[in-house]
Amino acid sequence: MKKIDIIGIDETVYYHKTKEGLDIYVWKNNKINSKYMTLSVKYGSVDTDFKVGNKTYHVPNGTAHFLEHIKFNIDKDKTAHDVFQAQKADANAFTTFLYTSYVVFVSENISKNLNSLLDFVYNPYFTKQTISKEKPIIIEESNMGSDDPYIYSYFSQLQQVFSKSHYRNRITGLQKDINSINLDDIKIVYDTFYHPQNMFLVVTGDVNPYEIAKICDENLSTKSFSEYKNQIKIVPKEDKKIIETYKEEYLNVVNPSIKYAIKIPLNIYKKYPKEEIGIYLNVILDSIFSSTSNFCEELKNEGLITSIYSDYSFIDDYILITINADTDYPQEVIERIKDKLNNLELKKEDFLRKKKAYIARFILNYDNIQFVNDLISNEIIEYNKLLNNKKSIYEQLSYNNALNIMSSINNNPHSVYVIKPQKKQN
Repeated sequence: MKKIDIIGIDETVYYHKTKEGLDIYVWKNNKINSKYMTLSVKYGSVDTDFKVGNKTYHVPNGTAHFLEHIKFNIDKDKTAHDVFQAQKADANAFTTFLYTSYVVFVSENISKNLNSLLDFVYNPYFTKQTISKEKPIIIEESNMGSDDPYIYSYFSQLQQVFSKSHYRNRITGLQKDINSINLDDIKIVYDTFYHPQNMFLVVTGDVNPYEIAKICDENLSTKSFSEYKNQIKIVPKEDKKIIETYKEEYLNVVNPSIKYAIKIPLNIYKKYPKEEIGIYLNVILDSIFSSTSNFCEELKNEGLITSIYSDYSFIDDYILITINADTDYPQEVIERIKDKLNNLELKKEDFLRKKKAYIARFILNYDNIQFVNDLISNEIIEYNKLLNNKKSIYEQLSYNNALNIMSSINNNPHSVYVIKPQKKQN
């Protein structure tokens, strides 16, 4: 077993790889009695097109999420929920754009529950009957998302900005997608991606790392796995342009709001490692467009907004920055955001203050077993590695580099999405 020291904060992550290829990461915290386990597969909602050998496959949108649902069936009479409830554990799962994760939260019986997690995820029980039975349930979930103005507006803006990227598509799929999913789709995805070499286990909390590794070694040695297929995910080539520069929609919301988006090619920052770009953007956006920024205070004092926040996402070969504001005066706020972007300024004292705050928050969050589990999982997916030097990255952030990254933000396509209450339309 390998020990990975988290530099600068006196924490250690234990790493082990089983002979079947499953990567295991364990963070031990004796202060907390609970254990948080996630078994994740590097297969998400955007992975609808892939190649195995000389053959290309396409599955409907929503297949990853659908598979997550029916994976809980152990046989025709039993589900994984039945097993974990009897063992005093909470089990759940979620699907993102990039991965699917099966979650178990437990305070006792770690060996029994970890074995059950491995057993049910690596149990390929799929039938036409379970697929038919699950479709109405998932369609209802998808329709609830369509009725949720926040989910609807999120994907509506992605469709406004991106022309080809699979991030345009709802994670659950739409009703027509869900209805088209069949047993062959489920089997080819499971057989291709649900292999230990394409998966990883993260365990955080009051555990013995060596015991975790031993349980996994013994459990997987009793299972039979086919040869890993070394699939290639097919990612569409996205255009630099956006689809619509401006869009208004009336939704079931109480207050109007705006979502201001900037689409930035990732390669303009090619001299910086991806993990550094993300941290710089966090500090920059937090300094200028957060609820504690001077810009927010100005707009609030003038009665133009009730809140403002910003975010960024890596989407294929692009970075999407969004600035979100709740406002009764969308056009005025849009103009103020445009003016701010045309005159971006980051004071050194603000940069240094935010930098210190991020370091302090990063250290404090190591008391939270779910945070650490999510952190490890997201780094593996986003960067294909565990960042054991994150504190050092924060400490070495350069004010001049921040200014350089900031200077390129506004020189890219912009798009505005305005949400208005339906009652005002009526």
